[in-house]
Amino acid sequence: MSLTTRLRRLGPGFVYALTVLGTGDLVSNSAAGAGYGYSLIWAVALTLVFRFAWINVSAKYVLVTGESLIQGYARLGRWIIWIILVGVLMNGHINIMTQIVMTGSAADVLFHLPTPWSATIWSLSFTLVAFSMAFWGGYRVIEIFCKILIAVMGSSLMVVAIMSKPDPVGILQGTLIPTLPSDQGLYSSLFVVMALIGTGAGSTTNLTYAYFIHAKGWRDISFLKQQRLDLIFGVSCMFLMGVLLQVAAAATVHPLGIELEDANDLVKIFSEVQGSMGTIIFGLGLWGAAFSTMVGVTVGYALVVTDIVEFLFPSLKQSQRIGGQGARGHPVYRACVIFWSFSPLYILFTGVRPVWLILLVNSVVVLLIPVLTPALLKISNDANLMGRHKNNWLTNLILVFLVMVAVYLTYENVMNFF
Repeated sequence: MSLTTRLRRLGPGFVYALTVLGTGDLVSNSAAGAGYGYSLIWAVALTLVFRFAWINVSAKYVLVTGESLIQGYARLGRWIIWIILVGVLMNGHINIMTQIVMTGSAADVLFHLPTPWSATIWSLSFTLVAFSMAFWGGYRVIEIFCKILIAVMGSSLMVVAIMSKPDPVGILQGTLIPTLPSDQGLYSSLFVVMALIGTGAGSTTNLTYAYFIHAKGWRDISFLKQQRLDLIFGVSCMFLMGVLLQVAAAATVHPLGIELEDANDLVKIFSEVQGSMGTIIFGLGLWGAAFSTMVGVTVGYALVVTDIVEFLFPSLKQSQRIGGQGARGHPVYRACVIFWSFSPLYILFTGVRPVWLILLVNSVVVLLIPVLTPALLKISNDANLMGRHKNNWLTNLILVFLVMVAVYLTYENVMNFF
C-alpha cells in the first residue's frame, strides 16, 4: 500500500485530535503563553511523548488481542472498570459543560444577537446540532467533519501566530530548555503545567481512540502500521496547534499583562492587537475547538460506557460489536448521548468563569494517571496476550515516568492548596 493511499485512509487520529484538542488545550496553552511567554512550550513536547506512548499502547492492545480496552482492564479486576465508569461520567459531564459555554461565547463574539441572551441562544443551538450529529450520525459523520475542521483550524492558528510577530529565539529556548518560572498572575506555573499534562496524557478521553479505530473498521493486527501512522499524524497536529497557541498568546497577550478569565478575553485581546482579522480567525478557532470536542466526547464516551455496561451487565449485550455504526442503535449509547448533551445546560444560567473551570478540570484529571497507566502497563506487557508485540523498554520507561510526574505534580498541588 502506497503512502498516499495510507494518508487517504487516515481518520481516527483526526477525530481523536479534535476530541481532545478542545477548549482544554486551547485555554491551557493560551494561559501558559499569556502568563509565562514562551517558557512553557517544552511542556507541550513532553505531553506529546506521553500522549503518543499511552494511546499507541492501548490501540496496539486492542488490535493484537481482539479485546476491547475495557475487557483488557477487567483482567485486573472489576473495581477498575467501576473507577473508569465514574471517571468517564464525571469528566464527560464537566468537559461537555465547558464546551457548551465556550461554543456559545465564541459564536456570540463573532455574531452577537440583539439580546442579552445571545451567548445562551448560540450555546443551545449548537448543543442541538451536536446532539443530532452524535445521535443520528455517529462516527462516520464526525470523521468527515473533523478532517475538514482540522485543516481549517490549523491554517487559522498558523495565520494568528504569524500575525503575532513572535520571537524565534524565545520559541527555541522555551522548547529546548525546560524551566518552571516563578508564579505570575492568577494561575501558578505548576497549576498550568498540570493542566497541560492533564489535557495531554491524563484524561479519560484517551480511552476513546481505541473505540474510534474499531468504528473505522480496524479490528485486527493487520492494521497496526496504519494505526501507528494515523496516530502520528493526529498527535503531530495537536502538537503543532498547541505550540501555535502558546506562541500567539506569548507574543500578543503576555506583553499586555492581561489575565484570561473567559472566552471573550481570548478573542477580544486578539481583536485589539490584530484587528477584525484576528477576531474572526481566533474566534472561529475557539468555536471549532469547542464544538468538535463536544461532538467527539459525546460519541467517544458513549461508546466507552456502552462497552462497560455490556461487560458489567451481559444481558444488555447486543449482537453488534461496540464501536461500529451499529452502536448508534444501542439503548445505552442513545441514553449516554442524551445525558451528556443536555444535563450540563444548567451551566448557562450560572456565573462560572469557563477558563478557571477548564484549568481546574484539566489539572484534576491528572489524578487518574496513577490508576489507568499502571493497569495499561500490566496488560500490555503480558506475553501470553501480546506475544512479540508486548511493550519495549522505552515505552515502559515513558509510561513509568508519566506516573511519576503525575504523582509528583499532584503532591505539589495538594501541598500548595493546604
